[in-house]
Amino acid sequence: MNKKLVVAAFAALVTVSVLNFPAFSEGAKSAAELEKEKALKNPYPNDFGPDKIDVSGYTPEQQAGYKLLQDKCSRCHTPSRPLNSQFLQLKPEEQASMKTSNPEIFKDKLVWQVEDSIWQRYVKRMMSKPGCAIADADGRKIFTFLRDDSKKRKTGANAKAWAEHRKKLLAQFKEKYPARYKELFEAQ
Repeated sequence: MNKKLVVAAFAALVTVSVLNFPAFSEGAKSAAELEKEKALKNPYPNDFGPDKIDVSGYTPEQQAGYKLLQDKCSRCHTPSRPLNSQFLQLKPEEQASMKTSNPEIFKDKLVWQVEDSIWQRYVKRMMSKPGCAIADADGRKIFTFLRDDSKKRKTGANAKAWAEHRKKLLAQFKEKYPARYKELFEAQ
């Protein structure tokens, strides 16, 4: 067979394949866009809260983690999802101390879900999703921010305000998405 004919046939085959394969078609959705669509179809109470918080009083490292969360995590879901989450990461010794100083934190898992590595686990899980463009070092900065922020905004003098905020989100969610609320919280 003629070499030019083989090259032309191969080029035609590649062109047809590219035009018919959605990942190469113009307007095809990226993996991150597909994840965002999935997130929007599966709402959480957190989605009703603000997607930005004031971090002006945070350390430069915490502010950098917050910026990464805003930039990277918003590709697949709104920043409100982690910012308004019930997750609270406390080491075992911190948990023991909180049981004395803030015992209410351990009474309602829908307001405070206390674990010693929850943010690290959660961020790693998000990083393994298709389309996630978060490098390991950035993932550590994000989880460190979320760990520190959740302690700051959900405990101590802020615990009461956090509980009111979270309960309001849960009520709004239950009213707007009763079936999803039941699926998430009552079917357990």
